[in-house]
Amino acid sequence: MKEYVVVYNLNSRGKKLTESYLTTLFEKHNLKSKIFMTSDVSEVDQIIEQHKDSKKYSYCAIGGDGTINSLIDSLLRKGLDRPIVGCLPSGSGSDFLRTFAIPQNIETAIEHLKGDSTYLIDTAIVSTSEKERHFVNILNFGFLADTVEMSEKLPKIFRRFRYPISFWLKLLPARSGMMSIKTHNYEFNADAFVITVCNGQFFGGGWNISPKSSLQDGLLNIQIFKVTKNRITKIAIKETPVKDLEKYFTGPTAAAISSDPISTAKILTKFAKSHDKLKIVAGFMDGKVLDQKEVAIIATLPSLE
Repeated sequence: MKEYVVVYNLNSRGKKLTESYLTTLFEKHNLKSKIFMTSDVSEVDQIIEQHKDSKKYSYCAIGGDGTINSLIDSLLRKGLDRPIVGCLPSGSGSDFLRTFAIPQNIETAIEHLKGDSTYLIDTAIVSTSEKERHFVNILNFGFLADTVEMSEKLPKIFRRFRYPISFWLKLLPARSGMMSIKTHNYEFNADAFVITVCNGQFFGGGWNISPKSSLQDGLLNIQIFKVTKNRITKIAIKETPVKDLEKYFTGPTAAAISSDPISTAKILTKFAKSHDKLKIVAGFMDGKVLDQKEVAIIATLPSLE
């Protein structure tokens, strides 16, 4: 079996792993490896430059989708033909792995690196006026791209919920903007809220935004959303536990999210009493949609302190 060149992204938002832990993990599973701890994309290029012999090496990215994309982009730009690449989870958004139903636990997921079976996948290339790069999962422009950018800047305390938090924070000031995209047979130049180019299916911590995408059909699913904020919200919650709230997103609507829904109900109910423009239409708690009267009752309960 080939030796694995392992690239671990120190900036991934998942559980922090040490070089000694990763070395022991690979040894325990009888996998030869060279472990590289990286904190910048340029380091990946340097590592691949020194390990370009794909007959001698296989490659493994440990982190989220960004880590996977960076490794594959470097391999293909260096001219490697069909390199063998494995992926292990560490980042908080290992959505690419969900396409293969690979466990999000690294101790379990490493099993898929054993053996000689491989799965040939498509890669895509995107070119802008400034640069060109490969990607294997999802590429976003507009609102969702802004959401991801914000999520990367949130404190580590929000690690688990950084995508949903960023989504709602960015949604309030979001506006459509002029966007342009050109493929081999299609061109779009108009205002849009989001353009999503899908090779894989999952994005943002498990949202299946492109269920018909296949990694082996040679095609990309391009989704262009020229929608209202309510419409993008309905799309986002469609396959989540709060999907039954969809009917309430009509007209000017805002959502408040908290780990303590009782305190949130108290604050908003009190505020609504002195601000007639705020109307509480519904709530959600313990897997159940609450109507106005039920929210008012919740607001009278002791907080979850």
